[in-house]
Amino acid sequence: MSDFSTNQVILISTTPTDGATTPETGGFMPLLMYGGVAVAVIFAMAYFSQTLLNSITQLTKTLNKKHK
Repeated sequence: MSDFSTNQVILISTTPTDGATTPETGGFMPLLMYGGVAVAVIFAMAYFSQTLLNSITQLTKTLNKKHK
C-alpha cells in the first residue's frame, strides 16, 4: 500500500490575482467612476446658482431704473 491516502494535499495558486485598478492621472472617466460625479454635480449647481443670481440682480437693477 502507498502513503498517499494518509498525506494531505494542499493546492496553491501560483499566479497572483489582479486587484482593483487605480485611476490614471489626469483621466476624466476614472475620476467620474471614483466619486467625481458628485463633485461635477456640485460644480454644476454652483454655476447655475450663480447664473440665476446674476439674472435676478440684472432684473432688479432694470426694474429700479424704470421706477426712477
